[in-house]
Amino acid sequence: MPSAPPTLGEALATFQRAHHLDPSPATAASWTCKFGPLTLRLPNFAWRREAILRHDLHHVLTGYGCTMRGECQMATWEFAAGRFPHAGATLFCLPLVAAGLVWSPRAVWSAFRRGRSGRSLYGVELTEALLRSSLGAVIETVRIPQKRTSPAGDIVAFAWLAMKACLIVTVPIVGVTTLALWGF
Repeated sequence: MPSAPPTLGEALATFQRAHHLDPSPATAASWTCKFGPLTLRLPNFAWRREAILRHDLHHVLTGYGCTMRGECQMATWEFAAGRFPHAGATLFCLPLVAAGLVWSPRAVWSAFRRGRSGRSLYGVELTEALLRSSLGAVIETVRIPQKRTSPAGDIVAFAWLAMKACLIVTVPIVGVTTLALWGF
């Protein structure tokens, strides 16, 4: 007899175990972020505590991995589908878009297009009923287009996002380099 399809909550728990993630990230004081061989311990800011469960659910719903490439895709998808509305989250995620443009431009373009025809969970209340919903049903809900997008509109919106992402990365570097050249 075939087993019942997983619920959203069960799929989230499986994802967290598979990636060695804290099962209650909203209450942790800090979190670990890995960039290649570098491991950073970062504070778990209030905006992150509020966003992280939905972010992890987005990984589950989209299938983007918990790798550097997957995080770049996830950030790009979230900007297109509806980002978490906090400046700290924006400043944290824009460099991921920039990294994705360098590392895997086709993958982030695809994630952006996919996000433009879907919607994120950032405006949705995480209730027990939602977590008990079938994973397949929630995936279909997230894939419901908020609006029809045109390829030209997608290109313009992606170019705008890419410009912001590149500026957030290059402006500090140019500033520090300029100060160093001037002897400050």
